[in-house]
Amino acid sequence: ANPADITYGTALSGVQLNATGSVPGTFTYTPPSGTVLNAGNGQILSVDFVPTDTANYNSVLGTTVTINVLKITPTVSWSNPADITYGTALSGVQLNATASVPGTFTYTPASGTVLNAGNGQTLSVDFVPTDTANYNSVLSTTVTINVLKATPTVTWANPADITYGTALSGTQLNAT
Repeated sequence: ANPADITYGTALSGVQLNATGSVPGTFTYTPPSGTVLNAGNGQILSVDFVPTDTANYNSVLGTTVTINVLKITPTVSWSNPADITYGTALSGVQLNATASVPGTFTYTPASGTVLNAGNGQTLSVDFVPTDTANYNSVLSTTVTINVLKATPTVTWANPADITYGTALSGTQLNAT
């Protein structure tokens, strides 16, 4: 009978290659046990059967069944990044997801973005594997980041001496 669906990366074994005969004999499978098929539906598995008693029984050649090999979803890992301070542009330090197979990451917001201050802001990544024939894309893996308020820098040089009775003005009160 047609075997149950398997996922890409599963080697063919006796679970799928399980033909039976009404008499003792030898089965030869194509493709053989241990083969890893690419993803795809309706793939043909074939078996030839040679009975032990060839004097009384004919061989049976080319009996086929079909199997569906499903794409597998890769694993994408990404931990919440450390807090940053307002003014820090997002970079590979924060946008550093990894995947179990090669591929391309697309981050939202993108590298170079400066987020406003606030806790629990969502960062998202989509992953497209290089091998799209055998692997599914992974969409919208998310983490959160806290963006802390920045502390502005105040500079103010000591003003020149003034004489008693001189009103303070922008000349002395000139902090930036």
